[in-house]
Amino acid sequence: MSAFIFYLDGTLVETERLKVLPYAEVVGRLTGPNTLDGRAVELYERIVGSTDEIGCRQVIDEFNLASAPGSSDLADGTDSEHCKELHRLRMDKYRENHGALGRLQANAYQHNVDLLRHQKSIRRTVSVATSSFTDEARHVLDLLGLRVLLDDVVIIEDSPIGTRASMASGAAWICVSTAFPRPAIDAVPWIDRRWTVHDPVKLGETVACRIELIEQG
Repeated sequence: MSAFIFYLDGTLVETERLKVLPYAEVVGRLTGPNTLDGRAVELYERIVGSTDEIGCRQVIDEFNLASAPGSSDLADGTDSEHCKELHRLRMDKYRENHGALGRLQANAYQHNVDLLRHQKSIRRTVSVATSSFTDEARHVLDLLGLRVLLDDVVIIEDSPIGTRASMASGAAWICVSTAFPRPAIDAVPWIDRRWTVHDPVKLGETVACRIELIEQG
């Protein structure tokens, strides 16, 4: 046995119960009464386990938020932009109250948190999986003291899309191309060629340089 994978939401912390309340508050504000909207709670119970993006889309469609009285709080633009803005509004509420340190600690499943810490202490590989947005997952793991520092991570990718996601995470990365994505990698100007490997013979040298740079701070 060499690794444990923990699902974040509902396994380490009962975040689902905490996440639904900001949805209800934001829906209440956007639709007019400015009170917690119980309909949002009922909707969330039906879609619990979905990704946050799907959840945001469902809430926007169910309550027609794009044309609601308070819709000026949602950015003009595409459905994707509406989802991002609803996520931001919800996260502001979440961090202000329901996702604060005391609430998260009170809703942590300590037996699972302890198991994670024990497996890590005996040097087993430990990962946390989630369908939540990255900023939300980081917030929870930071407050519980469980997040791996990005300084301790190097991500190996093979495509422009994956490399962009690695950059967005803030972690160090190396793009190791294969024949299929290589033309796409060469076509984009924003991938640092220092950390792009086309020749497998040079992979070890590139990894060593990346690690050395990280350790130098």
